[in-house]
Amino acid sequence: MAKKIPFVTKEQLENIASQYATPFYLYDEAGIRKTARLVNQAFSWNKGFKEYFAVKATPNPSILKILHEEGCGADCSSYTELLMSDAVGFKESEIMFSSNATPAEDFQLARKLNVTINLDDITHIDFLEKVADIPETISCRYNPGGHFAIANNIMDNPGDAKYGLTRPQMTEAYKKLLAKGVKHFGMHAFLASNTVTNDYYPELARILFQVAVELKEETGAHIEFINLSGGIGIAYKPDQP
Repeated sequence: MAKKIPFVTKEQLENIASQYATPFYLYDEAGIRKTARLVNQAFSWNKGFKEYFAVKATPNPSILKILHEEGCGADCSSYTELLMSDAVGFKESEIMFSSNATPAEDFQLARKLNVTINLDDITHIDFLEKVADIPETISCRYNPGGHFAIANNIMDNPGDAKYGLTRPQMTEAYKKLLAKGVKHFGMHAFLASNTVTNDYYPELARILFQVAVELKEETGAHIEFINLSGGIGIAYKPDQP
């Protein structure tokens, strides 16, 4: 691993600390912009690619504004995160709303802002229709259950998670949503968090694209976009790749 070099000098830190109460967080704006550009450049071959930042990871309006300027989207999980993302400039399809045990007011705000809603539970279909309405574009979170493993290494245990729809529920949900007038469908899954293996996203994509094909055959619903969630991990120790 390359030696890390601080983005400020010791003298600069001492000067900043003399002006602001400690402790505080100091962010590297140039570094954030560089990383965002590297990610977007890496997937520039795919005209449909968009990086969505998990707002809950750093719910800071200044950081969100920087990421919005760099062409990223916002992944929200609460009412406050929706308000914050809208306030700094993210609009409609630039925001994906994924939450569990979702209050009525959260769904109502999501519909008011016309963001992309990602349903976490099959019961949310009727609840969303009751407290707001069913949009023409919607996504569902898939939970395959069991163990998620790569090369015999268990990455996580989706079967233990309370989030997402089972495989039979996915078929039921898309049939139901299609009948309720949905025209544009998406799919999402979160099978491991901050993994550093290069095999995670290809394997996750393989699983979701296979399910997308099956759902088309079973329900007639065409999956137009897929959210490959989980986050890219970083090395914390010198001996880590």
